[in-house]
Amino acid sequence: MTTFETGTFLSRIPFVKIGSGGDPIVVLNGGQAFVRRPTPARARRDAKRIARLLPSHRTIYVLGYDSAPPAGYSVGTIVGDVSRILREEIGPASVLGISFGGFAAARLAADHPDLVKDLILMVSAHRFSSQGRRSIDRQIEYAWQGDFERFLGEFGLVFRRPWLNWLLRLRFKQEQPRLHETMNDSAIIVRGLHAVAGENFGEDSSWLQAIRARTLIVGATHDPFFDVEAMEETARLIAGAQLRLFKGETHMLPVERARDVAKTVRAFLQ
Repeated sequence: MTTFETGTFLSRIPFVKIGSGGDPIVVLNGGQAFVRRPTPARARRDAKRIARLLPSHRTIYVLGYDSAPPAGYSVGTIVGDVSRILREEIGPASVLGISFGGFAAARLAADHPDLVKDLILMVSAHRFSSQGRRSIDRQIEYAWQGDFERFLGEFGLVFRRPWLNWLLRLRFKQEQPRLHETMNDSAIIVRGLHAVAGENFGEDSSWLQAIRARTLIVGATHDPFFDVEAMEETARLIAGAQLRLFKGETHMLPVERARDVAKTVRAFLQ
């Protein structure tokens, strides 16, 4: 029976630990980990979804983000926290970065090659697409205004299947009366988004060449946040990186094609 353990690292970084085997996999979650108000139930639900993509015999740590990010919060801050956790608590590991988490995962692999055995970037790259960057800027604006309805509207068509987009819009509509209960504080959301929006990833990408870990990039050809050009550029700059693109899929690839994504990831990790 799979075991789940919740807790915090460094007294402020929430995590869910899945399983009790060896050879750990550390997951840096997407932006939903700080956009929504964190609860044990939500963290466990996210962890179960992510665990379906990974080998069941290995220990998995799904990390969240600082519950009270300081001023000047950045990708460097996140990398500093994760590197400390790996050195003091977990040890060298395979690292999976999902969406937003891919920025930190890639930088971690470049700055701390002794801690990252394998690197997987899931629906992520070293920079946003132009469309994705504009969306992040709008999200920051809406979050500052406390306009969570328009904030969530930025995610209105993220699924490939129309019926899933319909369900997503229905869910957002049902949540409207209590959005301020389910969404995180505006300042926390903005600091999280600024952590990546404030980086000039596209201007100097030479740091990717410092990555020595075996690398897999899994993406979708219709992802509005990370386009094919960005993912291909990331793959070219990381020596020996493998790129697996799913045609016609979107940013929700890990949800809509979970079984196929799991096969790709597990084959790579073997």
